[in-house]
Amino acid sequence: MKLFKLVFFLSLLIFGIVVMRSEVNRSGRAIGKLRNEVEIKEARNQYLKLETQRLLGPEEIMRIGQEKLHLRRTPPSQIVKLEK
Repeated sequence: MKLFKLVFFLSLLIFGIVVMRSEVNRSGRAIGKLRNEVEIKEARNQYLKLETQRLLGPEEIMRIGQEKLHLRRTPPSQIVKLEK
C-alpha cells in the first residue's frame, strides 16, 4: 500500500510538472508572438512619424497647393498692405 501511495504521488508530481512545462512553453510562444507584433507596430509608428514630418514640410505643402489646389505665388506687385 505504501508503494502504491508513493507511485501515485510521484505520478501526480510528474503529471503536474509536465502540465506546468507545457503551460510555460505556451506562454513563451505567446510572449514571443506579442513581442514580434510590438516590433512591427513600432516600426510602422516610426514610418508614420517620418511620413507626417515629410508631409508637413514646406516643400510638400507648396507642391500640394500647386498641384491639387492650383495655387501660385502672388507676385509682389499684387500684394497690398492694409493699414490700421
